[in-house]
Amino acid sequence: MKASPRLFVEAPRHVHNVGFANTVGLLSEQVWWTKTFLGLRCNLERLRPVRKAGVPITMEPTSTSLFRGFDQELTRSRGTSYIELLLRKDLCDSGVQELYVAYSDAKPAYAQWLVRAETQDLLHRHAPGRFNHLEPDEVLLEGAFTFAAFRRMGAMADGMAQLLRIAAGEGATSALTYVAIDNVPSLRGCANVGFDLDHVRVSVRRLGRRRSFTHDPDADASLAWGNATAH
Repeated sequence: MKASPRLFVEAPRHVHNVGFANTVGLLSEQVWWTKTFLGLRCNLERLRPVRKAGVPITMEPTSTSLFRGFDQELTRSRGTSYIELLLRKDLCDSGVQELYVAYSDAKPAYAQWLVRAETQDLLHRHAPGRFNHLEPDEVLLEGAFTFAAFRRMGAMADGMAQLLRIAAGEGATSALTYVAIDNVPSLRGCANVGFDLDHVRVSVRRLGRRRSFTHDPDADASLAWGNATAH
């Protein structure tokens, strides 16, 4: 996240909600950090049947400047969920396009960004060097978040499947997304809508400087993907 003046003013509240141990971990990551993400790809020309969520949802484009769902959820969240919400609020504040949100009974149930090639510069300015540049026929799904009241209802699978169909309808042929190598539920959810292991992205931070690089799947990535997606 960017260190804005507002963030420093609100730091005591954030520390309270994140928790002391998590805060220490976040601060240490600013100095020395290595994290591995699996780069997943979905062929949009061979999409799987949609798995409907337990409640009816429809992904709709939403203005990042007007959406207040993350702010409202922050008031009810603590710990790692609070951190994830701060990161998504930062995406909103940076104007990264395009945010889609699904509602149920007028409440946000699931949110995710569908980044197209023509708007990817907004994401690259927000996170320099973190993502590979998209080809004209590629899209990126980023920032998935299921709101607490709608978890364990299949909202992620349904929401992602809808975004894939939106992208396919616009002429895209391939979708990418990134998931931490140890995030088994999200890896399984991506596999369920048709994503497969494509490459590995390693993000490294050393003394505040961050860089990312990609490579072909290695034994560790293949094992993690296989274990997460085994039925």
